[in-house]
Amino acid sequence: MHRFTTLALESNGDIARVTLNRPDRRNAFDGQMVTELREAFEDLAHDPSVRGIVLAAAGPVFCAGADLQWMQAGGPVLETPAMRDAHQLLRMFRAIDESPCPVIARVQGSAFGGGLGLMAVCDIVVASEDATFALSETRLGLIPAVITPFLLHKAGESFLRRYGLSGETFCASTAQRYNLAHDVVPQSNLDDRILELSDAIMQLAPCATKESKLLFHRMRALSDKDRLALGPEYNARARCAPEAAEGLRAFIEKRLPSWAKPRGRKPQQEATTSDDVVLRHT
Repeated sequence: MHRFTTLALESNGDIARVTLNRPDRRNAFDGQMVTELREAFEDLAHDPSVRGIVLAAAGPVFCAGADLQWMQAGGPVLETPAMRDAHQLLRMFRAIDESPCPVIARVQGSAFGGGLGLMAVCDIVVASEDATFALSETRLGLIPAVITPFLLHKAGESFLRRYGLSGETFCASTAQRYNLAHDVVPQSNLDDRILELSDAIMQLAPCATKESKLLFHRMRALSDKDRLALGPEYNARARCAPEAAEGLRAFIEKRLPSWAKPRGRKPQQEATTSDDVVLRHT
């Protein structure tokens, strides 16, 4: 693992936690943080013991986007280094987006510009109900070009036209309406909800979860016809895998499958139907 100066990385072997750690700069990206976020997620992608990742932030603000002092540090910006920075930023977002494990964002305070990009590349986003958001680049004469593909997938063109062309600040309920935030909870309940979701991930078959995420990503670029053709391939491969044999056997024997690791929960009643299994394991 790399040593980080702008992040804190913790892992108990199951759920890793990556924490943006520039609270004095409102966790805004500089070149170092961009590199370290990419390296952290690339490292975690190659750790077979990690089954989920929480992306959090130190201090009162989740992420203020790019650090403007960093962007201006070299004086007038030339196109070649600006292009290099943009490609590095894209690599960072892709490393998070393409993480084989589910990534949960814990969002408090505010997320502006690239902070919204982070939310867009996470699989599950939990935001505090008092959080605020803005796609604010055009206020500064910039364009949210690197994060637009991710926001388009997550929130849609209507969102980009409404908030990318006004720069207005919006609230957590609006973020939820546009699928940028999935759960909106009081600030005091953020960690409890993150723990519940982490527990839910720990009930999932690890290989099946990673294959599902890979399938979802592959579906993006395919035509409707090709998507329909890809489904049976993944279905058959998963059904023949050892995890499916163990999962079905555990259901018949009314026990937890070998990969399930409930944490901080009371023992559940025996499952008798597939619906019981879903309720019991989430």
